[in-house]
This record gives sequence, structure tokens and C-alpha cells, in this order.
Amino acid sequence: MKKSRKRLLSLLTALLLVGSCLGVAAEGTSHSYVYDSWDQAMSVSAPYEATDYLVDAAVFGGTPLNQPTDVFVTGDQQLLYILDEGNDRIVVLSAEGTFQREIRLQKDGQPLAFEAAQGLFVTADGVLYVADKDARTVYVASPDGTVIGEIGAPPADKVEDNFEYTPVSVVVDTAGIIYVISSSAYNGALQYDEHYQYLGYYGAEKVTVTVEVLIRELWKTLLSEEAASGLKRNLPTSIIRLDIDSDNFVYTLKGGDGTGTGQVRRLNTLGGNILYDVNGEPGMFGDRDTYYDNTNNVTVTSSLVDLVADDHGFVTVLDHTYNRLLQYDGNANLLYAFGGSGTRYGNFKSPVAVETLGDRLLVLDQERGSVTVLSPTLFAQNVRNATVLYDEGLYVEAGAYWREALKTDAYYELANIGVGAAYEAEGDYASAMHYYEIGNDKARYSACFAEVRDLWIREHFALILGAVVLVLLATVVLVNLSERRRKNEYNVQVSKWRYPLYCLAHPFKAYYEMKVEKKGSMLLAGISVLLFFFAGIVKEQFTAFHFMDGVKENLNVLLVLGSTVGLLALFVLCNWAVSTLADGEGKLKEIFIFSAYALIPYSICSLALTGLTHFFALEEAAFMGVMWVVAYGWTAIHLFMATREVHQYSGLKALLLLGGTVLGIYLLLLLITIGYSLFAQLLTFITTLYSEFRLR
Repeated sequence: MKKSRKRLLSLLTALLLVGSCLGVAAEGTSHSYVYDSWDQAMSVSAPYEATDYLVDAAVFGGTPLNQPTDVFVTGDQQLLYILDEGNDRIVVLSAEGTFQREIRLQKDGQPLAFEAAQGLFVTADGVLYVADKDARTVYVASPDGTVIGEIGAPPADKVEDNFEYTPVSVVVDTAGIIYVISSSAYNGALQYDEHYQYLGYYGAEKVTVTVEVLIRELWKTLLSEEAASGLKRNLPTSIIRLDIDSDNFVYTLKGGDGTGTGQVRRLNTLGGNILYDVNGEPGMFGDRDTYYDNTNNVTVTSSLVDLVADDHGFVTVLDHTYNRLLQYDGNANLLYAFGGSGTRYGNFKSPVAVETLGDRLLVLDQERGSVTVLSPTLFAQNVRNATVLYDEGLYVEAGAYWREALKTDAYYELANIGVGAAYEAEGDYASAMHYYEIGNDKARYSACFAEVRDLWIREHFALILGAVVLVLLATVVLVNLSERRRKNEYNVQVSKWRYPLYCLAHPFKAYYEMKVEKKGSMLLAGISVLLFFFAGIVKEQFTAFHFMDGVKENLNVLLVLGSTVGLLALFVLCNWAVSTLADGEGKLKEIFIFSAYALIPYSICSLALTGLTHFFALEEAAFMGVMWVVAYGWTAIHLFMATREVHQYSGLKALLLLGGTVLGIYLLLLLITIGYSLFAQLLTFITTLYSEFRLR
């Protein structure tokens, strides 16, 4: 019920958002959301709100910003520097947003005009570093703007051929080591010492191995050197932006569109990435929202242009496609996405840089020439406080803040996981399971489940042992009674009503006798099919949470019907079609009956194993896997025997028929898919044509 309310709330929120889009299209929209465990966008309470908007010329010393490109906040959080590229200056504001001064670089006593200044960094003693892309240099200036040095291109023999030095981002650590990003470099950041001497590449990216890359490398080995030189080079994605935290960890942002793993990296002194998710994999960054631009015939995806990391390990990235901000914790968990396009207060037109000022965010909008100050709401403050304590292992202390966050948003997954961790730390495993389930954390849920189960077994051990003994005794008694009453096996007469159960125990004999004596029943076959369908429903709805692949509230009965009854129908049809070409003796009705009987082992095993998921933890999943292998093997034997006897084939011919049946199912599904696609395209064409006629 709670999950249903959650989905209903999300639907209502989406409808409200659509309504707001229609009502204020000129102003734009702004909403906050997060992606749940199923990659579905779920609305969350606003994490940040715009508390200041710096745009007036007076704020910037009487001259409005003109094509600003970067913003920087000093380590003591006292001053704000804005790289005003269009006005060839750097504007300095106080933390409160009041004008302090402007800095114009001077070189050899002459004013310096920027050509394409993209990146700005200011050291603790006020030394300025400005990366000018078109000037192909990084200017180093004293606090008053006097250029005291330049960081030029690396020596030609230290970089690859045709290297072009175009610096766009620069950071400096407390030891004076300088890191520069060149837009044309694919081997990482350029590293310089405090005397501007080149040290080498840092944090090189690796080429992502894909099928295309492998094929290209294969061609290079086969073609001549001249021909191979014309092939596209296998290059890693270039880094486009840098940031550095108070602990001298350098953060890099990869270029490119779309959502991907490792787009943001936290590098140690050796240049290795240490920003991983809870599974030990590189984190996934970027908005997963996409849409198709019919005008330009392209799919529009997320495009990250800047990042900033604060002293608590929170990383905020700026998405230029949707003009949104996405904030992550130190484990690459998306905390929330927020912002949007438009003229509304707190929205953006063309954001190019993001920076932190304490717990606030500063967003530089190039088109507006403005800086928007975003302050965390109570919801975000609780999430941040809880995350910091949680990362320190103080789960109980973090639980208090997580509970406050849940008062604002009851279905925020990370908060539910945090409360679950607090209960687990206190030894209340049952309560922890409840919150872990809402938070979709199967691993932690399973661990708590194992604790609850083991405790129950210890408390009821005597009762369990007595029940096991009684079951064993009853089994022995029933077997003895059955042996006494058993007739000679060759004289046993089995009615057609008992044949489904008889097939279970004697698959190598029963199907032969059923074919010869014609004791198959359409009624019993229909009941077997219903049992097959029922087992599919039970598996989807009643599998234990930690073993469930989907969400039981999202049960699609038609999908289950298609994967059970529909699949059986395809099997029967294709089996009959192939067998008619191979002199099979089975009629369509017989094939259906035999196949339905052969599925009884799977249905029984599926129901039993679904029940067993409520007794096993994920750590014991291997036992479940073995039992599923047994179930599939048992079912395969029955299908083989049923196919062999219904068509009176040899073993090899029956195997070949089964292979042909599977191939037929694949081809039939392929035809259905192609037909559906063509029909959908036809409907789209007719709809478009109708719209054109209406407009004209």
C-alpha cells in the first residue's frame, strides 16, 4: 500500500509539473527529484532555494558582467572571484555579495586583454591563475594583477605528436603543484611544479573497451601502416574541468554527453580514482533524462560542464543541457537533482560554473551575467548532517537526522536506509528490515533477515527438531504402507486422472504409455497450464524482498500470461510446425497435452522455491541456485521425454526437434517484433499526415 501511495504521489506530482509547464512556459520550471533503485525519477522536497541573485551592475563595480566564464571562492570562504572574460577583468566580492574591487591583469606594464579566459584559481595568499585557451597559456598574477609568470605548453618531446596546448581549467594544491587541463589533451591533466616546470600527465583516462574499439584494433593489425593511419584513433574521453578540495584531492570531470560511470573522479596522489560507489564500482554521474529532438533528429542527453567538491566530500555537477544541478555524496549516491531552465528565480539560462560558499552553492549564468546564491533547505541540511555522520560510522547519531528528513519526504530511499542502519546498530533488526525494504537495500535487508531468522531458530529449536522427526517418521510409515499395497509394476493400471502425477515419478515410462494408451486429458492439461500461470503469479508476487528482481506492486498480469501461457502456446505451435516437416506422429492436441504435463515439475519447483526464499538469505543464494538448476533439469528431462514419445522419435531426433522448436520461437518473436515496429511507424506516419492536413 505504501509503495502504491508512493507511485500515486509521483504521478500527481508529474501532472502538477506538466500543468505548471503549460501555465508558465515563458518562465520555465524548477523541480527537484532523485532516481530510485529502478531508475525512475521520484520527486523530492526542494533541497536548495534561491536566497540571493547578483545581477545589478552596481554589485560588480558599476559594470555588468559580460560573458563571465568562471567563479572561485577562497579557502577561508571570505572572498568571491568572478572571471569576467568579456570585460577583461576579475571581479572580487565579499561573502555577502558586496563589491570589493576589480583586478585587471598587467603584463610588462600594459593592460592584458583576455582572448578566451576559461578557468580561474586563487591561492591562499591571493596569487591568481587564469587559463586562457586562445592565448595558449596560464597567466600567474600577483594579488594586484601583475603577471609574474606564465605556464606554457609542455616540451614537445614530452607529449604526443600534434599536441595542441589549449588550457581551460587550472587548480593548485597546497604544495604548489599545478594541474592544468588542456581541451585537446586525452592523457589527463598536465602537471607542473611551483617553478612552472612540466612534470608529466596526471590522472590519465583509459580507453573504454567496446566492440567498435576491438574491431578497429583488429583492422590495424591487418592493414598496412599507411592504411591503418587513416582509421579513427582509440582515444579516452578528455577531461574538461578540475576542482580540488582542502585535502588536496583533485576532482576531474570528463566531457561527453549522456550518463556514464566514472565521469567524475576523485584522484589520489598517484592519479588513481578513489571515488567509488558502495559496490566498489566507479560512480555514475549525469542526468538520466533524455528526449528526442524532432527538429534536429537527435537524442538530447545530459551534458556536464562543471563540478565542485566541498570539504565534506559532497560533489555538485552542473548539467548544461537541462540547466540543472546534481549533488552526490562521497559514495557517488545521487542525493537530488534540482534547478531548471527559464527566467524564474532560481532557474538558469546558460549556467557555466558552480562553486560552494560554505553550505551554499553559487551558480554563474553566462547569458544573464549573474550569480545565483542557493541555500540548503531544512531537508538538505538534515541529509547533509546525516550523510557526514553516516560516513563516519555513527549510524545511531545519523539516524536522528535521517528521521527528520523522512518527515519531509517519507520515501526518500537514502534516508530510509540511514534509519535502517540506525536500527541495525541498535540491534532492532525487524525495524531495520522495514526501512531497508522501503529504501530498496536488499543486501542490508538480507543481513538483518538472517539475524531475525537465526534468532527465531534458536528460540524454537526444540519445536523444529520435533517437527522434523515427525515428518521423517510419517514418511517412513507411508513408504512402508505403499510397498505393502504395491502390485507388480507391469500390472499397474493408471487411470488418465492420475497420469500427471504418474509422469512426475516415471518420466521414462509414463509418456510412452500415455501415447500408446491415449490417456492424455485436455482438462488435466488445461489445469496444468493454469498451475504454470499461477506459479508465475506467485513467483512475481510472493518472492521474498531480497530475492525479488522487480517491484511486486508493478505486477503486469499480461506480461506473466505471455511469459507462461503465451510461451507454451508458441512452443506447441513451433513444435508441431517443425515436426510436420520431420515426419512426427504427434498431433497438435497431443503435443499440447504432453507439453502441459511436462511443465508440472517446473510449476511445483517454482512454488516450492518461492516459499524457500523466505527462509534463505542472500549469502545462501548458491543453495537456491543449485535447486533452480535441479528444477530446470527435471523439467528439461520431461520436455525431452514428452517430445520423443509424442512423435515416436529417437533420442537424437528429439533433441534436434527441440532445437528447431527453439529456433522457430525466436524467429516468430522476431517477426512479431518487426511487425509491431512497422505498425507503430505506420500509425505515427498517419498521425503526422493528419496533423499536416489539419494545419493546412
